[in-house]
Amino acid sequence: MSSTTQDPLVGALLDGRYRVLRRLASGGMSRVYLGHDDRLDRPVAIKVMNSDLAADPPFLARFTREARAAARILHPNIVTVHDQGTDPDHDAVYLVMELVRGGTLRDLLRVRDRLSPAEALAIIEPVLTGLAAAHREGLVHRDIKPENILIDGNGRVLIADFGLARAVAESSHTTHSGMGGAVFGTIAYLSPEQITKGYADARSDVYATGVMLYEMLTGFPPYVADNPVSVAYRHVNDDIPPPSEKLPDSPGELDDLVIDATTRDPLVRPADAGQFLAMVREAQASLDARDTAVPVPPAPPALSSSTAADHDTDDDQDPPADERAASTLPTDDEDEPGRTRHVARAAAADLGGPGDPVRTHAIEDSDAEQHQAPRRRRRRWLVPLAALLAVALVAGGVFWWVQYGRWTTVPDLSQASSEKELSQAADDAGLAIKLEQAQFSETVPEGAVISTDPKSGERVVRGTQIQVVLSKGLERYYADSSSIGQPATDVISDMEEEYAGRVTITQTTAYSETVAKGAVVGFSPPAGTAMAPGSSVEVTISDGKEPIELPDVTGKSPEEATQILTDAGFEPTVSSTQEFSDAKAGTVARTDPPAGTLAQPGAGVAITIVVSKGPDLVEVPSVIGKKTADATAALEAAGFTVEVKTVFTTLDLVADQSPGGGTMAKRGSTVTITVV
Repeated sequence: MSSTTQDPLVGALLDGRYRVLRRLASGGMSRVYLGHDDRLDRPVAIKVMNSDLAADPPFLARFTREARAAARILHPNIVTVHDQGTDPDHDAVYLVMELVRGGTLRDLLRVRDRLSPAEALAIIEPVLTGLAAAHREGLVHRDIKPENILIDGNGRVLIADFGLARAVAESSHTTHSGMGGAVFGTIAYLSPEQITKGYADARSDVYATGVMLYEMLTGFPPYVADNPVSVAYRHVNDDIPPPSEKLPDSPGELDDLVIDATTRDPLVRPADAGQFLAMVREAQASLDARDTAVPVPPAPPALSSSTAADHDTDDDQDPPADERAASTLPTDDEDEPGRTRHVARAAAADLGGPGDPVRTHAIEDSDAEQHQAPRRRRRRWLVPLAALLAVALVAGGVFWWVQYGRWTTVPDLSQASSEKELSQAADDAGLAIKLEQAQFSETVPEGAVISTDPKSGERVVRGTQIQVVLSKGLERYYADSSSIGQPATDVISDMEEEYAGRVTITQTTAYSETVAKGAVVGFSPPAGTAMAPGSSVEVTISDGKEPIELPDVTGKSPEEATQILTDAGFEPTVSSTQEFSDAKAGTVARTDPPAGTLAQPGAGVAITIVVSKGPDLVEVPSVIGKKTADATAALEAAGFTVEVKTVFTTLDLVADQSPGGGTMAKRGSTVTITVV
C-alpha cells in the first residue's frame, strides 16, 4: 500500500477551494502536494507545514505575516505565493504556490557538475533580479541555495520559499546558537553573522548568492567537511577563496564577484541584491556574456520505491508529467554538498533550516512488523536514541565553540615597544596584527601604540585581525636652512607639500645685498624652529639690492667714469656719438640715465656715457649802427638770444653790443645790444 493512499490529506478540499491530488514529497518540516485550485481551475503546488510547527503560535503568527509579505511581490523571478491559510478540519497550515514545470539548480548541478562562467552568470542574474525586488520591499530570504532556485522548461529562473525561513526561525522549535539568535538555513550557504548572531539581512542573501556562484563555477561549495561544525567554523573564520584557485582559467571578473559578495564583514559586502546585480551585469558586459541562455535541468526522474528514501517522495508509481514537474518544488530535505549522512546529517539539523533538517524516512508498519519480537523493537529504538545522543554531543560542541571556544580577548598592546612584541602579544591571544598608517600624537611617544580596533579588552573571534595604529611622535614641521638662497617658488612649493595645510605660509620681500632677487632670504620663525600644527611661517624673498642714486661723472674722463659706475654695480658703455657741452672736450658730457637717478645695482641697468666735444662756439656778428630789428634778426640767425637795452629811441640804431662783433661765443648765449 503506498503512503499516498494512506495520507489523509490526499483527496481533501482545503478551505473549500484547493483540492489535494497527490503527495509528492515530505520532509522534516513540510509536505508538498500537487493540487488544483477549483475556483480558478488551475494546477497549484501546496506546501503543508508539519503538525509540530502548525501547533506553534509564534510560528503561525510569523508564517501568516511572511506569507502575506511574499504574496505582495509579483515578480517573474520569484515563485508566486497565491494563498495562505489554515484548515482546522484537516489540521493543515499551508501555502498555495505557483506550479513550476521544470527542475532545480541542484538538479542541474547533479548532471552538469559545474557550469561555464557565462552560464553561471546567466542564472545568477535573474536570481539577483528577483532578490533585488524582494529587498526593495524589505523582505529577506535567509535560505538561498540551489534547492530553492527553480528553472522551468523555458529557462526562466525563480526563487522559492520566500518568507518560510524567517517564520520557522522564530518558532519555538528552532535550535538557537546560544548567542541570542536562531541559526537557521543551510549551513553550506549561511553567512558569518547568521552563524554567530542568528541575524540576517539583505547582505546575508548576497553572501549566500556568492557562495552559490562559487559552487556553480567549481562544482563544489567552498567548504566541505565531515561535520557541520567545521563548515560553520570556516564560514566565520576563513575568507572564501576565489574560484580561480580551483580553476586557473576562471576570469578575474568572476573572482571579484565571489570575493566581494562573500566578504565576512557584512558592512563591506554589497548592501543588497540590487548593488550586487549591477556588478554582475558589468561582469557580463565585460565577458560578452549578456546573451547566454540559461541551461535547463533535466526533467525529474520517475521515482520508484527504491529511490523514495533518498528523495523523500511518497509515490510507488511513476507520476504523470505535471506531477513530475511539481515534484521539483523545493522540499525540506534535499541532499546538500558538504553535509554528511547519519549522525553528521542529524547534527546539521541543529544548524539547519527548511532546507536542512534531519532526514526522516517514513516506515510503514506491515502486519509482520506489528508482530515482531520485543528484542527487535528494542533494537529499533536504540538507533534513534544513539542519533539523538550524537546530535546532543555535536550541538553541545557547537554551543561551546560558538559561545566560548572560538572567542578571545584583545590584549593591552599599549606597552609593546616594538613590532616584534606586538606580534608576540597578538599571537599569544590567537590574533593577527595589521599595522595601519602611523599617526602623530601629542601624548603617545613615537613607536608606541595609539589605538587598536577592536579595542583592548573586547571579546573577538580567534584569528581576528587587530588593526594597530602606531605613533609617529609629535607632529612638528621645520623650515630648512638649506633653502636660503634657493628660488622662492621652488622652496614654497616644497613647504606646501610637506605641511599639507597644517602650517600657514606667508610671504614678504626685502632688499638684500647678498641674495639674488627672487630667492629666499630667510624665515620667521628662523629655519630649524619646531612648528606645531596651526602655526604660521613667513618666508622673506629677496627683492635684490637696494636702489642707489647714479653717481655724477660729468667732466670725468670716459675711463674714469666707466670705473666709477662699474664699481657701483652698474654696466656702463661709452656712446660713439659725442655732443657739445660745457664740459671740456674729451670728458664726460652726461650719462643716460642722468646722474641722481635711483637705480638698482646688479639688476642689469645699462648706463650710457656721452663724451663732450666741448662748448659749441659761434662768431658773434657785428650789428653796431643797424636798426634794432635788423640787429636782432642777425644775432638770432647766428644762434644767439638778444637782450635789448634802450638809452634813447629817437634814432633806433645800435650804438653798442656785448660781446662785440667778431668775438667767439657759446651758441645759445645772450648778446646784449644798446639802442639810441
